[in-house]
Amino acid sequence: MIDLGKQALNNKPLVHFLIAILLIGGALAFFDMSKLEDPEIKVKQAMVITAYPGASAYEVELEVSDLLEKSIRSMDHLDAVTSRSMNDVSMITVELISEVPDDEVEQYWDLLRRKVNDVQASLPQGARPSIVKDDFGDMYGMLYAITTDGFGDKELSKYTEMIKREIQSIKGIGNIQLYGEREECINVEMLEEKMANLGVHPIEVLSTLTDQNQTIYSGYYETGDYRLRVTVNDKYKTVDDISNLLIQGHEDDQLYLRDIANIEVGYEDPTMNQMTYDGKRAFGLAISAEKGTDITKLGSKVENKIKELQETRIPAGIEFHKIFFQPDRVVDSLGAFLLNLVESVIIVVIVLMFTMGFRSGIIIGTSLVTIVFGSFLILNLFGGTLQRVSLAAFILAMGMLVDNAIVIIDGILVNLQRGVKRSEALTSIGKQTGMALLGATLIAILAFFPIFLSPDNAGVYVRDLFIVLAVSLLLSWILALTHVPIMANSLFKKVKPISDEERYGSKFHKALRTVLTWCLKNRVATVCIAILLVGASLFCYRFLPQGFFPDMTYDQLYMEYKLDEGVNNTKVVEDLKEIENYLMQRDEVTHVTMSIGGTPARYNLVRSIADPSLSYGELIIDFKNPKVLVESMEEIQNYLSKNYPHAYVRLKRYNLMYMKYPIEAQFSGPDPAVLKELCTKAEAIMDSCPKTYLVKNSWEPETPVITANFDQPIARNIGLSRQDVGVSMLTATGGIPADVFYCGEKRQTIYLKSVDNKGNPIEGLENSPVFSIVPNLRQLNKKTIQGIITGSISEEDVLTASVQTVPLNQAIKGINIEWEDPVVVRYNGQRAIRAQCDPVPGVGAEEARQAILEQIEGIELPPGYSLKWFGENKASTESMDNLFRNYPLAIVLMIAILIMLFKDYKKPLVILCCLPLIAIGVVFSVLISGKTFGFVAIVGALGIIGMMVKNGIVLMDEVTLQIKQGVEPTTALLNSSASRFRAVAMASLTTILGMIPLLTDDMFGSLAVTIMGGLFVGTMIILLFIPVLYSIIFRISIQIPQEK
Repeated sequence: MIDLGKQALNNKPLVHFLIAILLIGGALAFFDMSKLEDPEIKVKQAMVITAYPGASAYEVELEVSDLLEKSIRSMDHLDAVTSRSMNDVSMITVELISEVPDDEVEQYWDLLRRKVNDVQASLPQGARPSIVKDDFGDMYGMLYAITTDGFGDKELSKYTEMIKREIQSIKGIGNIQLYGEREECINVEMLEEKMANLGVHPIEVLSTLTDQNQTIYSGYYETGDYRLRVTVNDKYKTVDDISNLLIQGHEDDQLYLRDIANIEVGYEDPTMNQMTYDGKRAFGLAISAEKGTDITKLGSKVENKIKELQETRIPAGIEFHKIFFQPDRVVDSLGAFLLNLVESVIIVVIVLMFTMGFRSGIIIGTSLVTIVFGSFLILNLFGGTLQRVSLAAFILAMGMLVDNAIVIIDGILVNLQRGVKRSEALTSIGKQTGMALLGATLIAILAFFPIFLSPDNAGVYVRDLFIVLAVSLLLSWILALTHVPIMANSLFKKVKPISDEERYGSKFHKALRTVLTWCLKNRVATVCIAILLVGASLFCYRFLPQGFFPDMTYDQLYMEYKLDEGVNNTKVVEDLKEIENYLMQRDEVTHVTMSIGGTPARYNLVRSIADPSLSYGELIIDFKNPKVLVESMEEIQNYLSKNYPHAYVRLKRYNLMYMKYPIEAQFSGPDPAVLKELCTKAEAIMDSCPKTYLVKNSWEPETPVITANFDQPIARNIGLSRQDVGVSMLTATGGIPADVFYCGEKRQTIYLKSVDNKGNPIEGLENSPVFSIVPNLRQLNKKTIQGIITGSISEEDVLTASVQTVPLNQAIKGINIEWEDPVVVRYNGQRAIRAQCDPVPGVGAEEARQAILEQIEGIELPPGYSLKWFGENKASTESMDNLFRNYPLAIVLMIAILIMLFKDYKKPLVILCCLPLIAIGVVFSVLISGKTFGFVAIVGALGIIGMMVKNGIVLMDEVTLQIKQGVEPTTALLNSSASRFRAVAMASLTTILGMIPLLTDDMFGSLAVTIMGGLFVGTMIILLFIPVLYSIIFRISIQIPQEK
């Protein structure tokens, strides 16, 4: 191996120059790097939406969803295809498997569009073209509520559109969505009695509206050198124009539309998306950033732009309120983690100064700072980002980053104290241990390699742990062999000679030697004790609090509110206003944002998105601080459950695994009645369990439907078809969409409705007018024509017979109330229903699931039906499978490096046999701390393996070196543990103490506890158990030397 230390000492100016580059470049890179709250995760979901107006849920399922699903499921690499067939619409969610690379996702969505287009010709008449939405990955990290005093919706909408255009011009802005903006429409309310008195028929009004607004092609007129477009004007441009339209067929009477109808501008009813902020009507403004943009800088630009507009173009009374503003949260989060990082650096340096001396502490501290800044530079060059995971990785690596430097410093000091020639003392330790340290560093990196390969969301989220560790640890190895000898040469001018007896004569060394001597004399007892402790830890594992990802430490949560489908959304608004008032009266609540119909936007990566529904609403609730949020959450939930038993009301905290429900048991099969029966049994089990609450299912209760029984003979006799009856009934319900009218850039639909003379809806649906869309030509027979010629039949009589209007009850056999399912859910082609619940406060999702597992799996399933668990269990199982699927590769690479270093099989076997003992420290530390043993804790446990192997290599390398020098094997084992005691102990101590700032973090607290406990026990394993196993495997006869 090249003597890097010698090369560095001979090229000090170059090394100093490169160190300066790392420090200055790292500082600049820190300010230049993209800063986020969490790592970017590609959402591999798309949705296919197909409207089928008038169809029931089962008609939508069989005529639309089934056709689309069959085509979609022919695609490769699909994880799941879930359809929700509802009245009037089909919504199909398509999920790709996690192994699909991020840069190929768009290709799959293009293929999805082709698969959907292939089916369009086969869809039933009346179904609208399918829409594919693949923008679920867009995260709108800046969500504002815009409120006003003294302005109506129209004025506020105008200013909001202007604000949107101005913000869109900022470089780095992605998409912008407006939420809560009510769509204007024009209602033409036909006065039934006036129309009857004046002889006006609805079809004449409908024709008047559509014909007058048509765009007509009149060709081009050529004159000289010009070719001019010819057009006919008189399209209506204002509401007054519509009021002044002459009704077709009544030109002689000079009847205008205003004579028989009320024409007014209104809003689409029901309104799907509504928003309020602290009780005030509001518009939502959701802003996303382009990928790779520094969200903190972009947030400042957006704030400055809004401030500028408020000063120049926006009138007083229009206010902006931050509902969720990621730039602020990023600044706070990164600030806290940077503080933790600085604290960790200070702790490590102070510990080293006290244990290895002031000058050694200065050398290692300088190296540590250089590594951190150098890592910033390298990460920025390769497009890395700064967020909570990457900064946590630096804190995690803090102890490991000084391991190499500690070994080199310790070796240099020992050589200088022994009187070795200065040039050799500075470089020999690096030459002797350089390859061993490189191998140990690579193994420490490989311990986190499976995280990098894990393709699911959990793996992607913590992937930066591997990237940061790989960069920083390799840099630490290079600096340990180059920069440390240079600084040691400058600071260790005079070193007092110390004998080995004096060096290893401290009380710590003597205690280690005494314990190790006993272990070597009692090898069988030592191994038995180790096996018993491992067995005890495995037994205690069952008592660890199990979880997946912890909730985020936010001062905000959201509340989901859901009524049964078919309930008028005015009830949703009424209840949510009551809840809003209750919350605003609580001292700990600062702001409440209400959203009706759905989630305002995906403003946060760590929350679930609700399916759009008129019976759904949610509140986004801000608290004074995260502590009071947690303390009051149970009380608020109990109040809501007690006072709103008719609704499903649930408070939810933000969590990385944004599952809609933590616990879900899915039953699949063909018959909805059987599925409901199975689900009812599962729900009863959940209801009776003290560890679960908020029980519901994924289907909706049956809702009433009004059915008009079409009487074909009677209807045909008066010239009416089934379509005529259905369309005519729209005049008494939502209105016939007669035409589209543009007021400026705003699109407004014109609805034709029937009302009484007072402007009220016609009393009783059976009295609503029914008319033929196409005139009844059956009346124009030979007899009618002869009557017109002879004058016995007037033209008015013929017209009246052709376009007559009758009450609905004359065209049908009656009206019935029937009950139907408003939603039909399918999963991968099969009908499926899920029993869903939450764990009660203080109980983990997995613990709650285990409490009901046996009973639910004991439900007898008929042939053709199956049960599968979803929710957090599915996500956790898939993440663990992906993580451990790649771990054998990491183990193989670790073993290969060990064999390469030691050039035999026995020494790697000694180190590997020690690894099960890690469980002792991990299990008992988590048990004592009360932390949840979830995905992050498991990542920490896997990381300890690398740290253990790394320290084992350092000790094993020393044993091998001493035995090669002819030292008696038992003496070599004792001396090696003593000589490497400081290096191993300091490496572990700095890592353990460097974890202290992470202990209070909700996300990484369990990881810190796992590493601290595992490494504490691991250090004793390295110093005591490796010599014992070495003596057993190499069959060394123990001969304890006499102390002098």
